[in-house]
Amino acid sequence: TGGKDRKINKEAFMSNFHSIVSRRDFMKALGLAGAGVGTTTAVAPVFRDLDEVISTSAESDYANPWWVKEVDQPTTEIDWNKLQRFQKGSYNNFTAHLTTEEVKAIQVKTKQESIARMTSSSKPGQTLRDNAIKMGGWAGVRYRMTLPNLTKDLVEGWNTVPTPEMLGVPKWQGTPEEASNMITQALRFFGASSVSFAEINENTRKMIWAQMPQGTYPDITFEEAPKPSFNSVSNKVIIPDTGIYAVVHTVRQSLDTSSRVGYLSDGAAGQAYDNCDIAQWRLQAFLKVLGYFSVSQNIQGNGPIVGWGVMSGLGEQGRLAHLITPGWGPMIRQSTMNIVNLPVAPKKPIDFGARKFCITCKKCADLCPSGALSKETELTWDIVKPYDSVKPNLFNNPGLNNWPFDHFKCNRYWNESDTYCGVCQAVCVFSKDDASSVHEIVKATLAKTTMLNSFFVNMDKGFGYGLKPEDTIEEWWTNSFPVNGIHYDNDAYYN
Repeated sequence: TGGKDRKINKEAFMSNFHSIVSRRDFMKALGLAGAGVGTTTAVAPVFRDLDEVISTSAESDYANPWWVKEVDQPTTEIDWNKLQRFQKGSYNNFTAHLTTEEVKAIQVKTKQESIARMTSSSKPGQTLRDNAIKMGGWAGVRYRMTLPNLTKDLVEGWNTVPTPEMLGVPKWQGTPEEASNMITQALRFFGASSVSFAEINENTRKMIWAQMPQGTYPDITFEEAPKPSFNSVSNKVIIPDTGIYAVVHTVRQSLDTSSRVGYLSDGAAGQAYDNCDIAQWRLQAFLKVLGYFSVSQNIQGNGPIVGWGVMSGLGEQGRLAHLITPGWGPMIRQSTMNIVNLPVAPKKPIDFGARKFCITCKKCADLCPSGALSKETELTWDIVKPYDSVKPNLFNNPGLNNWPFDHFKCNRYWNESDTYCGVCQAVCVFSKDDASSVHEIVKATLAKTTMLNSFFVNMDKGFGYGLKPEDTIEEWWTNSFPVNGIHYDNDAYYN
């Protein structure tokens, strides 16, 4: 059913599967009990009720839910021999493939249409006040990106922060496990949603950009050095080639705001980027006081942001070219990676069925307005094939067995629509704010078997999850709203 009836049925379904419903009752209600293929026992261990299922997520501080398993290799297959450090630099996904005249024509047309929409308030989500939310969300991170000494500060830290020597005390000492726990606690306090760690070795070093993507785009080199530095004369960033680790954190992004396509969704992305930025600057100061360094990043990362999330065990790479996390799906921003010299305990990649689910789902690709996401079922080692004047080698790095992502189509749509889109994040089946027990059972089932994947895709569509209908977008301005637009009761790493 649709409309009001569908809403009532959804609410009834959710209420019926509160703590009093057993796992077998859940499967029976779905018409799967007694199927003869072990589906009713696929979600192990055994629980007396669904509260026990959810409570297992907190068996240890900030632990992943029980249905998330660590694996030796990421679910995205990598050919480390083929993967090389990427020349990020000053490359622009939009202008690099078009003539100057084509770029100008698109920009002029987009600006005229944007002014008309804001003037008439004819497009929900793209009114003047919606645009004010967008600009406000992005204000902080955009301001910091214009600072004249940004590269030096990102690499070397602020001079105003004291070191142990300046304080007259010895530097902090502890085991890698103690350091990991300490940094996790600090980053959570500083605003991070999830935190993890990765080894920087011969392979993962290839995931660090060959150039820093801001300022004068200096080359990043690894050399024998006591600490990182930026040489403005040689235009080179030097990072010590030994004794370095990756600290990776994410920040949740408002699903409620992101599902209102337009400037409101853009504002949610900008606010989350800004919160990532704030957390990393706080981390850098924290570590400097303890006697250690942290090389921070701008919003384009110190390397592929999804890749570092995968290698540190924060999530899996999905069809939508985002990191999909166990707790909040792709509704995070972003895998912020900082290079530190405090020894930490690296984590392994994880597998909770997300990538396998993407093979069946294709919801993000079907709804992608730019056609940038692949609808193919099979994975490929190939990058996007060249077409027209588009040069995919500028945005696709070989070495991944993946669904190729057409960055140009995505970026062109941004420029033509005057938005950063975000449809793929908002419609992902794993993007859920509701802490309802049914969602946790579904995730646990996906982690243990693929046989129900198609069913859960259709169930997600049937319940109407995804984008807010256009006629409800402007309700954002009148509804009661949680802090940061996020329902923090669904914090898998705390509750």
